[in-house]
Amino acid sequence: MKLKLRINLQDGQGDRFMYTNLFILAEWERTESRKLSDGRGVGVSDLACWAHALCKIAGDPVPTTWQDWLKQHPDVDIEAIDETNPNPTDRATSATS
Repeated sequence: MKLKLRINLQDGQGDRFMYTNLFILAEWERTESRKLSDGRGVGVSDLACWAHALCKIAGDPVPTTWQDWLKQHPDVDIEAIDETNPNPTDRATSATS
């Protein structure tokens, strides 16, 4: 699963677009004791956890936990934009068509 996150810290810097990756999701599973396959859906705390980890990887000065990061940015706006291709196989011509 690869999600594009639109993150706006409401600090005058505007929107920032970042992508989840396997590392981010694995860290989320480890720190939050969750699995993507648990069927519980994705909530606001999950988005905040992912955004915190992405900002940390990008080199932003962030606190140790996503909860403390969220306390520093209580008005942050995070939106997940699913860019997963619903039809990953494109139609191609064959020798007979």
